[in-house]
Amino acid sequence: MSFFKKLVKKDKDGSRSPKASKGSPTSTRQPNSPSTNDDEIEKFDEENMSNANMDMDAPEDKKRLWSRVSGLIGKDTMSLVSLPVYFFEPITVLQAQVEPLRFVHLIEKACEMENSLDRMCYITAFNISLFSSYVRTAKPFNPLLGETFEYIPKEGNYRTICEQVSHHPPIGIAETTSSKFRLQQESHITTKFWGNSVDIFSQGNNHLYLLDHDDYYSWKVPASCCHNILLGRMWVEHHGTLSITNHKTGEKAIINFSKSSWFDGSTKKITGEIFDSLGRKRFLVNGKWNECVIITKLDDRGTKCDEFTIWKAQPDPEIEKNKWKLCKFIQSFNEMSEDYESILPPTDSRLRPDRKYLEYGENKLANREKAKIEERERAKRKERELSGKKWEPKYFKRVDDPNFGSRWCYLENYWDQREQRINKFRLNRSLKDLSITDITDSDFSPKNPKTLDSPKSKNIEMIKHDNDKSADQTFISSPKSNVTTYTTVYEKSSDQKPTSNSTTTTTTFVQQPSATGTSSN
Repeated sequence: MSFFKKLVKKDKDGSRSPKASKGSPTSTRQPNSPSTNDDEIEKFDEENMSNANMDMDAPEDKKRLWSRVSGLIGKDTMSLVSLPVYFFEPITVLQAQVEPLRFVHLIEKACEMENSLDRMCYITAFNISLFSSYVRTAKPFNPLLGETFEYIPKEGNYRTICEQVSHHPPIGIAETTSSKFRLQQESHITTKFWGNSVDIFSQGNNHLYLLDHDDYYSWKVPASCCHNILLGRMWVEHHGTLSITNHKTGEKAIINFSKSSWFDGSTKKITGEIFDSLGRKRFLVNGKWNECVIITKLDDRGTKCDEFTIWKAQPDPEIEKNKWKLCKFIQSFNEMSEDYESILPPTDSRLRPDRKYLEYGENKLANREKAKIEERERAKRKERELSGKKWEPKYFKRVDDPNFGSRWCYLENYWDQREQRINKFRLNRSLKDLSITDITDSDFSPKNPKTLDSPKSKNIEMIKHDNDKSADQTFISSPKSNVTTYTTVYEKSSDQKPTSNSTTTTTTFVQQPSATGTSSN
């Protein structure tokens, strides 16, 4: 039985959690992670969501929602409210963590620069450009504890594995490896609800290594605010300070994201400076986070001597065609052939039934599956609490860090397990007529979405992996060499032996040495 199938089994008693207790607004400081008891979680039942099927913007349901959340003003609502699916887009937070790699070419360009300040310019541009994707107002699904997502682009020299490593507070880790760089992003979000708007604060640290230069960068992203969530047209802004540090050289970038005002409206402006290791201002940064980043070079006297646009947003016609305004890159996250589905772990975000139903417009079914998954997840947490069993992530481990107190270390085991699943897949089926398969060969597009409700539907029946018998299965990785080679497509051959007609694509990754002695990051 797969991970998500386990979670949607009905509880015998059909009990519901009591409503969240009311509270008063708190200060405007960034909130700490809430110590909310699971019994306080607000749960929407099927009756309350029965009218949420036809439209992404359902006024009557928004009125009903306001009656339930009006007592939560000033609180962190991440764990207090279960929202109906018309607030969502058909991706999870783990998948959203891969979204910045849409601009991975800026990191790759930084790797080519010989001068460390030039590299800082491109790393700064990368961190600003990623916000241009964050203009959508729909919310990604919260991942379940132990949920995963893998991504290997059809054209690209990197691969990413994400895992939800904590539920309270909600933390997801994305580890991207390449022959040139290594990137770790930590999604640790807290929120504060103000009635018709929500402030979103990122508490997670992000780490980037440029392997050829031994550069190590770290940063936190600025805050965001989603306006008019219940009344008016929703829109998103980002505000606050982005501070990037090169720990090897001591160089820094300080970028300010301007907050809108009654007079200026939504400005989207960014201004900032890049400093050398002696604290001298060497570059000015200006532009708009949704349009462009302009770099102005300063000479030794601080005089402007050169100016250029380091990044400019490119139009994507797929955005206007998509119901949720998802670009072509993000749409590729859910593309899945039957063969590719067979080698995914049962914890992968693509396999979530609530996400699948939403993607095909079946909001009522998506609401039902979402409620079942959440109810079952709460029951599993209570079981762990009663048994005293502590959850341990499968692919990451928390370790001490001299700069940040602690951070997450990738255990270097996911891609080995993936290779095992591919080998088992090859053994379990004939290779006689096997076509070359990659993540873009999607046959997951039924003409009639209503077939999703059928128990016989391949799209809803999850794949059972004998080598993944439980979501919390532990794996002890064996010693590895400094080079990892993995296969991104399957061989096309008449037997199991390689032939001259076999087609195989492989990519080699050089693993980065440990920076702290305890972490492989």
